[in-house]
Amino acid sequence: MQAHLSSRSEGKQTGRRGRSTSLKERQPVRPQNERANSLDNERSPDTRHHLQIPRKTVYDQLNHILVSDDQLPENIILVNTSDWQGQYLSDVLQKHTLPVVCTCSSADIQAAFSTIVSRIQRYCNCNSQPPNPIKIAVAGAQNYLSAVLRLFVEQLSHKTPDWLGYMRFLIIPLGSHPVAKYLGSVDYRYNNFFQDLAWRDLFNKLEAQTTVSETPDVVSRITQYIAGANCAHQLPIAEAMLTYKQKSPDEESSQKFIPFVGVVKVGIVEQSSATSGDSDDAAPSSSSVLSSTPPSASPAVKEASPTPPSSPSVTGSFSSSSQNLGAELMGLQVDYWIAAPPMDRKRDPEKKDPSTTKNTLKCTFRSLQVSRLPASGEIATTPTMSMTVVTKEKNKKVMFLPKKTKDKEVESKSQCIEGISRLICTAKHQQNMLRVLIDGVEWNDVKFFQLAAQWSSHVKHFPICIFGHSKSNF
Repeated sequence: MQAHLSSRSEGKQTGRRGRSTSLKERQPVRPQNERANSLDNERSPDTRHHLQIPRKTVYDQLNHILVSDDQLPENIILVNTSDWQGQYLSDVLQKHTLPVVCTCSSADIQAAFSTIVSRIQRYCNCNSQPPNPIKIAVAGAQNYLSAVLRLFVEQLSHKTPDWLGYMRFLIIPLGSHPVAKYLGSVDYRYNNFFQDLAWRDLFNKLEAQTTVSETPDVVSRITQYIAGANCAHQLPIAEAMLTYKQKSPDEESSQKFIPFVGVVKVGIVEQSSATSGDSDDAAPSSSSVLSSTPPSASPAVKEASPTPPSSPSVTGSFSSSSQNLGAELMGLQVDYWIAAPPMDRKRDPEKKDPSTTKNTLKCTFRSLQVSRLPASGEIATTPTMSMTVVTKEKNKKVMFLPKKTKDKEVESKSQCIEGISRLICTAKHQQNMLRVLIDGVEWNDVKFFQLAAQWSSHVKHFPICIFGHSKSNF
């Protein structure tokens, strides 16, 4: 516990920085395109200056790992130490002198990622040959990966395409993690390391155990993963465009573009209610991403919404339990378009292209969830998403669906729609605002949002390291 307390106290040293990192490296390059600007503006120093100072220890750890411009490290481990899981893991890994960088705020992770990118650039400037890919392990829950993904898209959107091969990411799940669950479905060795009962029992607990018995060999699993996972799995990046309500009648609606690779969930906030739902998932509901403050005041969640939520719910699990985000009844309209397979277009050119046909669900939802994760590892030629909806059971007095489905009460309760290329979701009542959970990070005061199956810049995939594409025989 002493190490944990010291890591907390280090967070107070916000005014000091490492000496070996240049000022230019600390200042992120301003993106040029609209989507990158949308990502960058969320960390605008003039509006949230009190959150923008990284801890000195972050630079110290980076300078210890990035020792030379002529040689880059083979791997770096980024750990979210804002909760006990990351603190426990960082303590264990540092005892084995592994290249760990502890981050507990959005400023920390931005400083770490910007410095890594800066050092790669300096290596390229000093060497004629391109660098070998750096393996960057990301240890945290799904919302921590989301923060890294957003920085990856933001930084590389104004780099040349060859930069997409300079980094590979390794997923070390600490808590709820749909992407890790997906990776376990395509790689049985990854599944055995990070999805087995022993690992989940250790890291899905709400609080640290005073005595940890029969724990898995954490260091061995992570070092074997880093050394042996040499297959790059290209995870497709989708795009969420959020439109916020105007704060005043004269103000225009503001928009944000958010990249995601996993799951989007929807909740609704009525005019008289502003409370967020709590999670009863296996993962701790208080694991606010990149936070050195109490969960109710998470910087990342504040950063994600124009007005801070009163009680952020950051979960990111696949489950749609009764207490989870979106469990309340929601009056929504969902317009979606189905992608046309290339073969169908060639086969019948006169046939109407389904990608131009709008489909609409306008009813009362119990839950709505959209996933960009490929179906069990299949490689699709056309970028698509899948949507799982649970709608309120109809009765004779109230009709929520078109007349032709009036009698199909059982079929309308739950359905999964695959092959979606684009989707727009809005509340049926304009005064109601949406809560949108994107890869475990909650965004509030959303008027409506649009999802596209593919990010619009040249950064269309997130390279993940796995052992190989192999499923278990069991």
